[in-house]
Amino acid sequence: MPLQAYLDIYREMQIDMLAMGAWAADPDSLPYALRRSRALGERISDHQMRSPRRAFYALCTHIDHQLRAVIGTLREHGLLDNTIILFTADHGDMLGKHGLWKKQVHYEESARVPMILLGAEGDGRVEDDRADDRLVGLQDVMPTLLELAGVDIPSSVKGQAMVSASPREHLFCEHADGELASRMIHDGRYKLIYYPTGNRVPLFDMEDDPEELADLAGMDEHRLERERLEALLVSDLYGSDLQFVNDGKLAGVPDQVYEAGPNRGLTTQRGAHWPPPPLAGE
Repeated sequence: MPLQAYLDIYREMQIDMLAMGAWAADPDSLPYALRRSRALGERISDHQMRSPRRAFYALCTHIDHQLRAVIGTLREHGLLDNTIILFTADHGDMLGKHGLWKKQVHYEESARVPMILLGAEGDGRVEDDRADDRLVGLQDVMPTLLELAGVDIPSSVKGQAMVSASPREHLFCEHADGELASRMIHDGRYKLIYYPTGNRVPLFDMEDDPEELADLAGMDEHRLERERLEALLVSDLYGSDLQFVNDGKLAGVPDQVYEAGPNRGLTTQRGAHWPPPPLAGE
């Protein structure tokens, strides 16, 4: 919840409506794993949709000011030149983009998070005022900090330092198991998202279409990109995910029809996953 002072900054500001991809226009055509997210916003008016984005912007400004306080304190105590700072987040929020809400999906508003790195004074591995478009994941945070601090990276670590000379060629991501499972493969330009339930594989060109408005998966001119990314995805699957593969190809599991039930617990009114309070004597 944003502080009132920060919310007031945006109270009179016009808040834009987010784009809707052509692939998301018909809710009933969405993959099963997306229908629940879409259902959250189907009864929300345009006016109500702007409120959470206004709050989101207010929170971003609040965080910016807290970062300023941290950096200023380090400077005032003479520690800044010998300090490594990495700022990131665990996830974003769809905030109504493509009609989707909350997190847990592989579209940019949810999956692409801040990654700001400041090295110690004179460390040429972290240049000032530079944006690096290499593919990184949260698994790269620890090896990056170890590398910059001059500490050996354990061989068990699966991530890699963001300052390494050899960026990864593709990034594999996963969320959930069972009927809501989704997987993603990204090669720096093309992103393929995989929904095993229904065996759906939307494909996006992140260079020409950063807003993810056009699904290219069914287009003949992008067949080779889709096949290449599907093969990469198959090579990264493991454990129970191997049930989604047949003869080296993605096969998935049967589709399901989403049916929304009553929201008895008022989910999203006070968090979706808070544990219940303990009973007396526990």
